[in-house]
Amino acid sequence: MISGFNTDIEFDGVVYHVQTEDKGLSSKLIVSLIYDRGTILASKRVSYEDLAQSNFDESAIADRLNRQHKLICAAVKAGRLEDLKKMSGKAAPATAAATPNVPVMPVVTEPAIPVLSIPVAPVTIAKVETERIVTYTPPDPVEVFARTEPPPPFVPPDIAPELTDEPILTAEDFFADAPLFEDVSIIEDDVIEIDATAVEVVSELSGVERPVNEKLSIELLGDSKFTGGDRRTVNIMVCRGTARRVVSGAQIMIKVLGSSFRPVIFHAKTDSNGLANVHLQLPRFQAGRAALLIRVMTDGEEMELRRVVTPG
Repeated sequence: MISGFNTDIEFDGVVYHVQTEDKGLSSKLIVSLIYDRGTILASKRVSYEDLAQSNFDESAIADRLNRQHKLICAAVKAGRLEDLKKMSGKAAPATAAATPNVPVMPVVTEPAIPVLSIPVAPVTIAKVETERIVTYTPPDPVEVFARTEPPPPFVPPDIAPELTDEPILTAEDFFADAPLFEDVSIIEDDVIEIDATAVEVVSELSGVERPVNEKLSIELLGDSKFTGGDRRTVNIMVCRGTARRVVSGAQIMIKVLGSSFRPVIFHAKTDSNGLANVHLQLPRFQAGRAALLIRVMTDGEEMELRRVVTPG
């Protein structure tokens, strides 16, 4: 499968995205899609069955793919989007006509079962109380009497220390009869010293060679949980190999696929640090399944990453 093309074209104040890609030898189709903020407006599908029947030449398919992409871009620039839409509508019946007739199995219906009419006695529904008036009676007011005279001044009681003939004890008198400890010695625990050369630190990965590769990798920075209806910014980093060298200028396409809504597509490109910020608006759904497909394309190599989108 040959890597396709992605081009943004502005016409009459609207930026359209044109994508042309090869669907591979299994389908032998070159498909061009025209998007407006994730919505497919028109499409063109061309078969290269004639090239596959003869000696297969990948360069001939690449030339045909490049020519078809340029023709679609030129038509969008010339304002012929309505003509492309009409061509897409004509191509749909032709595809349906090419579908082989499939024999239809007869449907066997079971005989109808008679329905018995059983009289039902009328049921009296009691009246439901929907409103109740509650009367609130406030408590009796409490009378508050204000003091008219100032309070009497506080007079401390007349307490005088009693004088006795007993002598007053001091700290020297209190510890006079306390025993004295003269012979005191401190016994320290024995400390065992180990030579630094006798200790060796062995890593758990000692003797294990780590594999080296140059594969493309995608990383989602931050929270990787997605829910329907979310409006958030996704930070993506593209690296290569075990050395994690950043990849700049990589094309990023994010598709939101679901069983209960139409696909939504977003595009971005990594900067010099291999980072790309994509602002997503996930469709809101309550039933079915959905997924987030992140595809990175650079130097003819592609890499995909999938994440599940929960209903919301």
